[in-house]
Amino acid sequence: MSGYPQQAPGVNPFGDRGAVTNPYAAPQAGGYQSPTQPAALAPFAGLWRQGNILVMHKNAPLPDICLKSNQPATRRLKRNLQWHHPLIALTILIGVLIYVVLAIVLTKRATIYIALTDEWFARRRTRMLIAWLSGLGSLALIPLGIALAVNTDQGEYGLLVIPGIIGALAALIAGQALVSMVSPKRMTDEYIWLKGVHPEFLNRLEVWPYTHI
Repeated sequence: MSGYPQQAPGVNPFGDRGAVTNPYAAPQAGGYQSPTQPAALAPFAGLWRQGNILVMHKNAPLPDICLKSNQPATRRLKRNLQWHHPLIALTILIGVLIYVVLAIVLTKRATIYIALTDEWFARRRTRMLIAWLSGLGSLALIPLGIALAVNTDQGEYGLLVIPGIIGALAALIAGQALVSMVSPKRMTDEYIWLKGVHPEFLNRLEVWPYTHI
């Protein structure tokens, strides 16, 4: 259970009882450092679950528990998150410039440090390697197809350019999704909704009680 006092967001949960170390203090430069927290709030302060989604305050320190396996974590991975409402993408039908401007203005951003085990760090490296090799292999089809078409006078070899481009784009998109570990489903100025968290980790948390955010 998070132990976080169930006041509405924006309300000081500590009242006028004096200064308390901010449990949402951002990680310090030079590496992740969990801030000192009141015992009643540690270690899940600012964390909730909403179905299969982790809801967290943007500055809430994640515990030393792997988000992917629910095991004690040994490493930290910095993730720079970005999110804007999916409907903004529809403006690209009006014009690319309009979409770019709206995306820049309306995109929410946050930096978090997720905890992972050595096993999940190794999995991430393997996925990165596979994505890179797949992408480079696909890109190699482009000059190969052009060279074969020119040197053999058989234009059909030029069609290798198509799977080359498609394969490279697919490797880029799939690789990004596979190595990110978690991804934002939604973001506000204060809160992040994260996908990809292990169900047993979520079961440790209190249910997100707010319906108006």
